Amino acid sequence: MGTSGVFRTAAQAATALSLALVLSSCGSPAPGPSGSTSPSPSPSPSVSTTTPVPEPTPTLPGAATTPVSRPPGDDGFGLLTSVRLAGHPGYDRFVLEFRDAVPGYQVSYISGSPTADPSGDLVEVEGSAVLWIRLEPSSGWDLVGAPDEPTYTGPDRVTGDTVRVTEAVRTGDFEAVLSWVLGVDGEAPFVVTELSGPPRLVVDVATAG
Repeated sequence: MGTSGVFRTAAQAATALSLALVLSSCGSPAPGPSGSTSPSPSPSPSVSTTTPVPEPTPTLPGAATTPVSRPPGDDGFGLLTSVRLAGHPGYDRFVLEFRDAVPGYQVSYISGSPTADPSGDLVEVEGSAVLWIRLEPSSGWDLVGAPDEPTYTGPDRVTGDTVRVTEAVRTGDFEAVLSWVLGVDGEAPFVVTELSGPPRLVVDVATAG
């Protein structure tokens, strides 16, 4: 081999060595302080900043504290068969159910303690306010068909899982006039509704709003 061949071989070797060093430095991560490879940092977990939205407080549309009434009509005599008192989201409900028809009614807050009809004796009712329900013509007795048999055999005081209405009390059943009162914690707004199938008078007392 001549002198030029020796130099050419040495130059090729040097070029190959330089290329290997460049590839080595580009393909491997820089060593850490101990000579080991430094790991890539892990991404930080995301943190939710959403504030829980509270559930809206149910309200009772159309509720007011003003009296509500309907005079007796031609629907017939309201024979009471049952009453119910229960709590619902946003209101307490008192239901009077009748056999044939919903009688005329007057629903209003009264001042002072209610009295029994016809004796006039004071009737104790739990609650700071009294909501009076007067029904006519109505009774818990079938005054025409079977006067000795009551159509309503339930209690005179009714309670339930309520918030504002403390109890419902029957205060009178005399000469086709039936009366109940609701003890209420404060004069809360109320709504009166007539329902059919069977005939019912519903008094809803607001518990919120």
